[in-house]
Amino acid sequence: MDFNSALSGLKATSSELSVISNNIANVSTNGFKSSRTEFADIYANSNGGGGKTAIGSGVLLSAVTQQFGQGQISFTDNNLDLAISGKGFFIMSNNGSIAYSRAGSFGVDKNGYIVNNTDQRLRGFLADNLGNITGAQTDLQISTATLAPKPSSAVNVNVNLDATSEPPTAPFVAGFTPVLPPDPSTYNSSTSTTIYDSLGNSHIMTSYFVKAHAENTWRVYVGIDGSDVTPVPNTPPVGVPPMPYPTGELAQPYTLVFNTSGGYIVNNPATPATYYGPGPVTSTTSGLVNSGSLQPLNLNDLTLNSVAITASSSTSDGSSTTDNGASSIALAAAINQNTASHGVTASVNPNVLDLGIATFGNLAAGDFSINGVPIIGVNANETDLLNLINAQTATTGVVGTQPGGAGTSIILTANDSRNIQLITDGTQATGANFANFNLNGGVALNQAQRGTINLVTNSNQGIIVGGPNPGHAGLVSGPQSGIVQTSSDPIDISNWTPAGGAFGPQQVSLNFNNSTQYGAPFSVLALSQNGYSTGLLAGVNVDSSGVLFAKYNNGQSLALGQVALANFGNVQGLSPQGNTSWVETFSSGSALIGAPGTAELGTIQSGALESSNVELTDELVELIVAQRNFQANAQSIKTADAVTQTIINLR
Repeated sequence: MDFNSALSGLKATSSELSVISNNIANVSTNGFKSSRTEFADIYANSNGGGGKTAIGSGVLLSAVTQQFGQGQISFTDNNLDLAISGKGFFIMSNNGSIAYSRAGSFGVDKNGYIVNNTDQRLRGFLADNLGNITGAQTDLQISTATLAPKPSSAVNVNVNLDATSEPPTAPFVAGFTPVLPPDPSTYNSSTSTTIYDSLGNSHIMTSYFVKAHAENTWRVYVGIDGSDVTPVPNTPPVGVPPMPYPTGELAQPYTLVFNTSGGYIVNNPATPATYYGPGPVTSTTSGLVNSGSLQPLNLNDLTLNSVAITASSSTSDGSSTTDNGASSIALAAAINQNTASHGVTASVNPNVLDLGIATFGNLAAGDFSINGVPIIGVNANETDLLNLINAQTATTGVVGTQPGGAGTSIILTANDSRNIQLITDGTQATGANFANFNLNGGVALNQAQRGTINLVTNSNQGIIVGGPNPGHAGLVSGPQSGIVQTSSDPIDISNWTPAGGAFGPQQVSLNFNNSTQYGAPFSVLALSQNGYSTGLLAGVNVDSSGVLFAKYNNGQSLALGQVALANFGNVQGLSPQGNTSWVETFSSGSALIGAPGTAELGTIQSGALESSNVELTDELVELIVAQRNFQANAQSIKTADAVTQTIINLR
């Protein structure tokens, strides 16, 4: 029995030496998993059992198990070299025969399939023509076909428009062409980007930004390859003004509207642009004519029909004793410059001021003053008011008359060449209309006041906002006119057909939702569009989730598929097949297939390989131990031989 036990030890140790040697031999094999010998002792038992004096019969090699611990990941220069960080196996196909491997050294065969060194194909999930990963499994293939162009359909524009900008002095001329481009003096700023047609041809789209007269409002004109593609505005709606434009109709060239915080106001179909009728209907009647409601105005910030009016300090009559920059001439010039937008015409009359008041009521101190002199009276009708005004002529220098006779408007004349300064507290006396021109506590008529003029449609004829020495400014308008818009237009180009045979008309939408209007210089923060030209394959890459991307020379990427990984309930049950591959067995269970990074599956590292998980130092130590074990078992045979020889020599 001594010989048998020692012989079994030699056999077992020899197997251990073989396993260790195999581990050491594959220390540089990518994806290799080391093996470990496992032993069991042997007892020869009788039918009745071994009893307390049973002696073992040696050792038995019970199993050689592989250790599937993670190997070190080293980086390479090949994007198709793949390493699994964590659990899982690559799925390899050989004409339908499936094997599993951790070795990720891959290349491409003549048909574009991703293969390993033994021409087994890497399996994964199929991607459709748009790059969407489907659940269908297939052999992964890299297509070298040309990437078809994609026509641009959406452009995102993120700009800041300078809130301090003034409307250009010259109007922007629509219908520009490459031969007759827009005059730079007619727009505030511009930006360009490249878009593509259905054939992959590139085109330059340019947006021209024009500060509108209405506050926080800009016009946008769009040109492609130098030609204007901005649609012609729709004709005004028919009906009694104000009339809203039908939803989707363009009231004026593309309009961007911002709120008082500088944020972009997106289109709201529930509040379309409103049309206030034709105009202006100009009158030469001098003086003040009632205009509905006159709210306080900021100096040099007069607003008519949503159009901001700014009086230039360079335009002045030079004789105003209060504010030359806002003189009647300056205001009239500024207003008339934008008459087409707001429908109001200003005129300057050097002689008279028409109060537009037929009857009046009680006047207490502070209710009404002319040139600082209070006009006070009880139960004053227009005749009483006329007498009260003329009673103070020696002090005020102002004469009141009623050229039309009793019951008509009172005309004030500054006969001593002084400004006519009217002061009112805005009190609505019986029969009076002073609330219609509230001068808010003593501001000369040659100054615009704080607030906004609100013209109502039922009594909208005219207003006066100036009165320098020696007269006043009479602002006369017809019915309220123009277009009021409170939200931005959708900017959709639908009338452009590219040259050269490309599909047309091509639809292109511009999105300004992230644009702003702050008090900072014009700046382009972001420009992007969704089209591209024809692309040739320039390379491939695999991300951590195993998605295989083709990179094209037009800057685009397209998913071609996704690497699939497999895991098993018992990886020790896998059967090794050589070439660093395994096949499933009944003991391993069926493969659990999924995408990298899901469930318990690891992630993919592109341009890297998993090295052998053999720890060389440990194997060398084990080799020494196995060698000593072999020598010890050999010594046991030698000792048993000596004992046997002694017994033989007894005779």
